[in-house]
Amino acid sequence: MDKLLEITLLYDFYGELLTDKQKSVMELYYLNDLSLNEIAGEHGITRQAVLDMIKRTEKLLNQYEQKLGLVSKYLEQKAKLERITDKLNGIIKENGLNIKELDALTGELSQILD
Repeated sequence: MDKLLEITLLYDFYGELLTDKQKSVMELYYLNDLSLNEIAGEHGITRQAVLDMIKRTEKLLNQYEQKLGLVSKYLEQKAKLERITDKLNGIIKENGLNIKELDALTGELSQILD
């Protein structure tokens, strides 16, 4: 998995367990794409302190995932739902069906995936 995607998923699931300063630095770095120097200036700390905080926070988020496994469970469920949606769409296309119930099911699955 791409590191940016991995960290943002971990942050989405476990961000509320972080301190306000950790959340702020992670959001500025990963979500707002600020440089280490820009974040350092905003928080009144050194560039090295920002880098250290990012590394420690990434490690902490990974530890939460190792213990709780919420992201991996989410990704497994998403993959299963995508397979189900694909199979339902295949059934509809192969049989030329336009059954409202099947369409409703695929719609509901799509909503879950989003």
